[in-house]
Amino acid sequence: MIMNTLEQRPGQSDTAPPSSALVTKAWLSLLLLPVALALAFLIGEGLVSLLGYEVGAGGAPWWVAVVATVPALLVFWVPGVLATHFARAARARGDRRGLFPAGIALAVCTAFTLMNLLAPLLGG
Repeated sequence: MIMNTLEQRPGQSDTAPPSSALVTKAWLSLLLLPVALALAFLIGEGLVSLLGYEVGAGGAPWWVAVVATVPALLVFWVPGVLATHFARAARARGDRRGLFPAGIALAVCTAFTLMNLLAPLLGG
């Protein structure tokens, strides 16, 4: 009987990308942060304008801020989610190098979210 020396991990297919490609994708996900930032501002300010309020003028009801902020924040989190996805896939293959770009992305996304949520409380 011939023994197969290359054992495949459970859940890993023959067509799965190598862990180094996944780490690269995690780092490349960080390049989407400036794009996501621009889209978040366009979406947030665009929704405020579409609802008939002047951007930055104040006086808009609280629900306008919620309607504009939630979709903008969701768009901004896309690079963080992608970086985390690729980092976790690489880690499942034994490569922990993707955790650093995922940590950067999550820290930036969390800081952006906190700034947007705390701005009304801090008079911004």
